[in-house]
Amino acid sequence: MDTNSAHPEKGETAHLHQDLEGKITELNVADAVIEVESEERDTEDGSVTEVGPEVDAQGLASEMQERCRTLLSELEEFSQYLKAQRKENTVELRTFRNGLQSEMKLIDKLAKKDTPNETTVHSLRSSNFLFYASVWSTAKACNGLTALSRRFYWDPNQAMPNINGEISTRGTKHRTWSAVADVVCQNGLEWVKVSSNTEKRIIWDLAKAGWVGDSESEDFEDDDYDDPQGILRQVESLVKAAKATRVRYRHPSIRLVLPRISRTPKAKEVDMVIQKIRNLGVTVQTAEDMAEELPLSDRLHKLVADRIETFSEVLNIDCTVLLAFASDLSHGRVEPEDWHNKMIQRQRKMEAEEQLLPCSLWPACKNKKMVCTREAAVRMQEIVNTIGTINEKERTDLLMNLNTDARLTTAQRLEEFQKLSDYTIPPDWQLPIEVIDVSVPGMLKQLPPVAEKIAESLSEINRSVTLYGWQSGQTTISSNRAVAKEVESMIEESRESDEIGPDIWLCSTTRSLVGKEKERRGGVKEKTGESESS
Repeated sequence: MDTNSAHPEKGETAHLHQDLEGKITELNVADAVIEVESEERDTEDGSVTEVGPEVDAQGLASEMQERCRTLLSELEEFSQYLKAQRKENTVELRTFRNGLQSEMKLIDKLAKKDTPNETTVHSLRSSNFLFYASVWSTAKACNGLTALSRRFYWDPNQAMPNINGEISTRGTKHRTWSAVADVVCQNGLEWVKVSSNTEKRIIWDLAKAGWVGDSESEDFEDDDYDDPQGILRQVESLVKAAKATRVRYRHPSIRLVLPRISRTPKAKEVDMVIQKIRNLGVTVQTAEDMAEELPLSDRLHKLVADRIETFSEVLNIDCTVLLAFASDLSHGRVEPEDWHNKMIQRQRKMEAEEQLLPCSLWPACKNKKMVCTREAAVRMQEIVNTIGTINEKERTDLLMNLNTDARLTTAQRLEEFQKLSDYTIPPDWQLPIEVIDVSVPGMLKQLPPVAEKIAESLSEINRSVTLYGWQSGQTTISSNRAVAKEVESMIEESRESDEIGPDIWLCSTTRSLVGKEKERRGGVKEKTGESESS
């Protein structure tokens, strides 16, 4: 094989540099090619910092220190907001924060130099800080943020996609195939790549990869363009990772943010690169699309990932959540008893730390109408009648219309419910929960073929709840993690097209009935759909 044909060397190098110099001249850039090679340094996103007129090194260092402190301060403000919302584990910030802190140390070190010179200025201008600033600026304009600087892995030979961005093995082979999304938002459904590349940098990348000249040449269309730092290659890798990943049954969409590139580039080669990126199905945002940056305080509530915003207007309530609504454990302090089993003891402690209804389930339900299948309602009442306390039985009657006089208004139900809880009952909680009669054979006719396989693997309760939520397009509220994972895995394993499975939202924890001493001591088991699903 002729190595010169694969990598430009010696005689070809002069030609490449001449071509590159011509393109840079067209963009009115004063730097010569040799200066670009020696005076530019790659930054985090593959962009470069250009050397300009002489500047005050100390002043530049002070300015960058201040901007870096401001960014770190905003990041800390966001972290504190997440903690206040009990959502600190829903957004990955560590990698981004660590990178920014390292950059801050570098800037501080340069600022302390006794005799700053041109080398100091160059080091400051070559800092990755501008990249971090661009990423954070982009992130603040997003909704449902879940990560900054998140690396995704994929295996080209893997048949089943990574579910919700997770893979089972993180070996050497998987780490070879990876890509970084600078911002992950829309609750995981959008991955954003941010690049502060200039037109000059894109042309330089093309030259390093061995392509210069006529933009119509076959070399430009060749998919073997493989500069690992080039923006085209970065985006291609991210697209491959997205195609190997599904988040709630969907492939994430990709957006590329180019704040230093115009919608109509001066160089046709740059326009061709951007068009090729668009042809990958990527949304490209250029300088003209950049929105005015709002204060962080105005964006905090939108930044926090909130799956609740994606819920259907009517909610399908699983048996596990019906029990949580009725349980004494969910409505205040339960005094410890020697006959309480380990599960009850653990749930008492969990409720003391994080109140399930005020902090999770009531905000999830908001003022939405709630329904449940008759199978779930009947099983719930069987459990309550067997081991429930007096208060748990009364709450169950108020939750649904199985026994209670149907003429009770919502306001009357809430008033009675308040008497049975230490917490303030939301005035817009839509009681009663409507009980729905469903037909499994009828629902299966309206669902993808894989639904029959799923139905066979589930218990009667889980079958009715899962299929009804799926067929009706309603969000199912559940704490049955085992069933949710089983259903998602079966859909992916049997996938023939872009089937969208049931939308299941899992609350953070479960609640059992406290029950009566006699039944609990006697070993009566509280069988819900969760225990029957295995």
